[in-house]
Amino acid sequence: MKDRLASGVSIALLAALVAGTWWAADYARRAVVEDPPRRLTHEIDSYVEEFVMVRSDENGMPTTRMEGDRLVHYPDDDSSEVTQFRAVSQRPERPTMTATSHQARMDQDGARVVMRGDVQLRRLPGQGRPELDIRSEEVTLLPDEDVAFTDLPATVVNGSTRIQGRGMRYDNVSRELKVDNQTRVQILPNSTRPAPPARPPSKG
Repeated sequence: MKDRLASGVSIALLAALVAGTWWAADYARRAVVEDPPRRLTHEIDSYVEEFVMVRSDENGMPTTRMEGDRLVHYPDDDSSEVTQFRAVSQRPERPTMTATSHQARMDQDGARVVMRGDVQLRRLPGQGRPELDIRSEEVTLLPDEDVAFTDLPATVVNGSTRIQGRGMRYDNVSRELKVDNQTRVQILPNSTRPAPPARPPSKG
């Protein structure tokens, strides 16, 4: 009988100890004021002067160089704004393309660039291809795909032909150019065409 009584008292004391420990832990947890989760806002968290980014292919070979006077980064959507944006696409098997604009928004880790303000795309002439010049107020550039497009009015000069329309897409891989809703097509006079290469002097 005494053994049972002692066991009962021990169990009761153990239960009281466990309950007291749980209550103390719960009280301490509720007494600590937890900081609310940080709210991300569209505010600059970092910036770079004289920004330069080089994108590479799967073999590690550089394909596109992008740079600007200043880059600022926004953590809420992981986007960046670049001032005086410049880009050069230089793959050995494709024509060299350059792109410039007053401003640009980069996201998807630089895989998409929305250029704004006096945008100019230029494909250098070579291998029988004339120079291609594209101008608009906004153009989206996909550096990895070597594609540029816009839904806004655009002016395209392809060799001796000037095309104006609303909406444009150029694929530098296939060399395919599409201008939507063409409003004007003009053949440029000889004085505005690129000068032909000089012929070598004849012999004899």
